[in-house]
Amino acid sequence: MTHTPLLSTARTTLFAPASRPDRVLKAQSSGADVVIVDLEDAVAGQDKDQARDNLMALLGGTSRHGRLSAAVAVRINSPRTQAGAQDLKALAAVGTVELLDAVVVPKVEETGHLRSVREALPGTHLVGTIESAAGLLHLEALAAQDAVIRLATGTLDLAQDLGCALDSRTMDAARARLVTVSRALGLAGPLDSPTPQFKDLRPVQVAARLAKEDGFTGKSCIHPAQVDAVAQAFAPTMDEIEWARSVIHADDGATSVDGSMVEAPVLARARAILDGPHA
Repeated sequence: MTHTPLLSTARTTLFAPASRPDRVLKAQSSGADVVIVDLEDAVAGQDKDQARDNLMALLGGTSRHGRLSAAVAVRINSPRTQAGAQDLKALAAVGTVELLDAVVVPKVEETGHLRSVREALPGTHLVGTIESAAGLLHLEALAAQDAVIRLATGTLDLAQDLGCALDSRTMDAARARLVTVSRALGLAGPLDSPTPQFKDLRPVQVAARLAKEDGFTGKSCIHPAQVDAVAQAFAPTMDEIEWARSVIHADDGATSVDGSMVEAPVLARARAILDGPHA
């Protein structure tokens, strides 16, 4: 595929189960930057075949529920599983799909997991989800794969595999590693995993703000109600925008703005704020 995938820089993504094509279509009006049609965790084992058929109908424009209004990403089952192999076979049978933005690969632990997807779906953009110590161990090699456009984290699975609490220093170190490797290899900051609560939006607001402070540049959602809260958390504040404009519009000879030195890193940060969406 030659397009620039939306998922490479999306601030908000929304999971929708492929077993419910009506929810997939509804999700596209949620305001999320990208809808991720889920064949994995959101779909029970006995529903995998029907979910796969639903997805193929949506991508092919033949779904009785309606047509996709924009390209979607797809989270397949792990390529190490039979369900994952069937997902790849189905997507490969469709051929080139204009409505497929990227494929999210869960539980990535070694480069072979990504190569198997790339070989089945040549030219498809991939997002590798890190959910284990093995994935962390091989992170640089995984992120360096040609087809990989971004990393994501599965926080609950990762904490369980590491045997630590979600708010532990071990998890802080793991998350920092994802951010550092992403930056070093020229990828956008990773996608934070969803926050389970959606009736009370305070937990997702806090989690999104912390993720942004930690260097993540987007967060996934599991309910439409979360999308706006996440978008607001990742958007620059009015104070940040005003500061950035003051830096960029300062006289050429200025060496400080509001008492702070204006040097190359400061200018770069200001440009990043103004060049991003919602600025």
